[in-house]
Amino acid sequence: MLGLAVSGVRHRMAAFTAVFVSALLGAALIVLSGALFETGIRLDAPPERLAAAPLIVTGDASYRMLDAERRPTTDLRPYPERHRLAADAPARLASVGGVRATVPVLFFPAAVRRQDGTAATVPAQNWASAALGPFAPVGGAAPAAPDEIALTPGLARALAATPGATVRLTVRGEVTDYRVTATAGDRLSPDTVFLSEARARALGGPLPLDAVGVLPRAGTTPGDLAGRLEAAIPGITALTGDGRGGAEYPGISAARVPTIVIGAVFGGIVAVVLATVVSATVGLSVRQRAREISLLRAAGATGRQVRRLVVTETMLVGGAGAVLGLAAGVPAAHLLFAIVTGSGVVPPALRLALGPVPFAVALAVTLLVLWAAARGAARPVRRSRAIDAMRDADLPRHRVGAVRLTLGVLFGLGGIALAVITCLMSPSVVSATSGPAVLAGSICVALLAPVMLRLGLLVFGPLARLAGGRLGALGAGNVRARTGQLATVSSCVALVVGIGGGNLVAQSITLAAQREASIATVGADLTVQVPGGVDRRLAETVAATPGVRAASAFVLTGGWIEQPYDGSHRDRPWQVRGVTAAGAAGVLTNRVTAGSLADLTGDTVALPAATARDLGVAVGRTLRFRFGDGAAGDLRLVATFDDREGYETLLLPAELAAAHTTGRTVRQLAVRADPGLPAGTLEARLAKAVADRPGATVGGREGVEAAVQQGLGVQALVNALLVAVTVAYAAIAVVNTVSVSVLSRRRELALLRLAGATRRRVRSILLTEMSIVMAAGAGAGLIVAGGAIVPTAIAVSATPLTGTSLAILLGLVAVVVALVVPVTALVARRAMSDRPAETLAGPA
Repeated sequence: MLGLAVSGVRHRMAAFTAVFVSALLGAALIVLSGALFETGIRLDAPPERLAAAPLIVTGDASYRMLDAERRPTTDLRPYPERHRLAADAPARLASVGGVRATVPVLFFPAAVRRQDGTAATVPAQNWASAALGPFAPVGGAAPAAPDEIALTPGLARALAATPGATVRLTVRGEVTDYRVTATAGDRLSPDTVFLSEARARALGGPLPLDAVGVLPRAGTTPGDLAGRLEAAIPGITALTGDGRGGAEYPGISAARVPTIVIGAVFGGIVAVVLATVVSATVGLSVRQRAREISLLRAAGATGRQVRRLVVTETMLVGGAGAVLGLAAGVPAAHLLFAIVTGSGVVPPALRLALGPVPFAVALAVTLLVLWAAARGAARPVRRSRAIDAMRDADLPRHRVGAVRLTLGVLFGLGGIALAVITCLMSPSVVSATSGPAVLAGSICVALLAPVMLRLGLLVFGPLARLAGGRLGALGAGNVRARTGQLATVSSCVALVVGIGGGNLVAQSITLAAQREASIATVGADLTVQVPGGVDRRLAETVAATPGVRAASAFVLTGGWIEQPYDGSHRDRPWQVRGVTAAGAAGVLTNRVTAGSLADLTGDTVALPAATARDLGVAVGRTLRFRFGDGAAGDLRLVATFDDREGYETLLLPAELAAAHTTGRTVRQLAVRADPGLPAGTLEARLAKAVADRPGATVGGREGVEAAVQQGLGVQALVNALLVAVTVAYAAIAVVNTVSVSVLSRRRELALLRLAGATRRRVRSILLTEMSIVMAAGAGAGLIVAGGAIVPTAIAVSATPLTGTSLAILLGLVAVVVALVVPVTALVARRAMSDRPAETLAGPA
């Protein structure tokens, strides 16, 4: 059997090459998605500043959602800010058995001006934490007074500061002159400013500690101690090994959900496309050999033996492709991860994890799909009688089996149900159902491809006859006679248009709506960016600048309302804006319905009016709020306001919101100019007012838009890239199926030529056939895409057919045309390269 299978592969290279390529690309893409998934699970990020600590404790990066009775659930969501620890955390950790010592760690961003006049933002941390990193030897005395600091040698050279010199730093908006008392580290040490313990604690805020370094006792392993610490103290995470970098880079923990979701969603799309493409390709290769298989049956081979032959051939070729795909997946994963990190979705410090699991999953899934596709393709041959196989060899029947029909209808109904649900979803989570609707529709089209092609023939067949005359009629007749064979081509075309158009267009609609909503209620004309932070004096200076109508601090963060129970944001935190009470009404355009934004001081909050009604609270009531850094507090409701439905935000006092962010400071001011004042005039005045702050810049409204829309396009870019990769895979499948479909008809084309048809006429017939098939597939793909596009547009109150939407859909159709037409012409030329008599005399 093995020898016969190898011989069959050798004589059917065109068909099996298509299977080989499909398996190779499918396995490579599954490795890629698995690598992203594993990266999100492991979160490997080698430490740099805390490398000497074998174990580092941080706050748990995930917030545990509460139910209506305020009981913790198993539903976890990432904190939008660094989850810090209380001041007593070192003492509590030290009381756990096996701990020899603990070292508190506090991080701050500090703005400084270099010797050459350029500004820089450098990390600052408390002096005690220097013992946990590469900061030896120490030259000089440790900083002890609040106005004393130590510098690493590289930073000291850049600032021209030696022990005894004075350096001006801006930390949390406070501009202070510090005296350098020492240098710490060598030339390889990362640039760092070390503050005295007293100064660091004073700047720490409500939850002062970013992390705690833990030193185990002799004989205690970090892994064992990590388990004890997490069991003894709830709400913490003990990091060991390469995971310790998460304590230095807060974005590491936040990257868990994006990488896992991207890997899982991409893997699901690839699996659907892989199953569809491989099934179509294998089925087409089996149909190409229908005469040969029927002769085997007529010669006495049983249906079981024929099935074994088909499965063996497919597994030999596909298995080889899958193994090579595993190797190809490695550079593909590294390339995609470089793009993901470069676009800002995950921090550069995060390392790609590529262990044996993605390879095992990719190989298993690919081989399983190959095996199932081969058995499914061989099923009709196995169950038919030998005489029936001979009769169906030239024009095989194209009935859709009951099981396939039932599954296709179920997936179609599922896609419709998901589309209806999408219409009712909140705009912020509409992609949760629009994407699955596209997948369900794509599976339905793949299963019902022959039916889809027959329906397409009813529409496009008459057009072909009208445009092509007798040749068009002959092409339409060929499509009707070979529906089962050509349906594989139309299903691949539908995948390109459906998955590509549905995901990309729906995403573009959602992204445009998010961008418009994020800036709709901000009336600021200018923005002032201060990397070192804004203090009250600077804010007052900006507000008092001639030509400023209103100015407000502008802080972006997130959090959750815990009491009263709020079920509206179980999948994500509330978007929170921190503003200044005196300037909020001037820079925001929201209409206040109760209370006043001027009262937004201290521990207070302003809610959208609809949210206040849903929660049953009025001005004067107190809410329990969980901040983005894990702290909780009681906030008094002082105002309600109108906001855009589905994109609501909460308002907090800027100082309160900033204290619970990763940077602990206000870094941005939103400014509204007096009517009629030229923007350039006020911009110049503001630049002069902030000239003494290192790195401070003044920008136009685009700066405000960039701030409120930060990160919106990044995720969309990565999603578009992944969809593009999937579409490219489906496009290659189009080429494969077109090639195999045409090459399998060499004998038929030779008979046409013997009957008097010229090469040009035969090529015209083939192009007519493929045009009908292509149009039917594109039409089905547009219907599938519409199942996501129209509901998404309804959910976000947008127009489904915009310029961008039409450009994407027409671009995908153009890609299909650019692939099918040239490939059909080239393969037709190859199929007719020999003389008709030689083709008929050769193997079938």
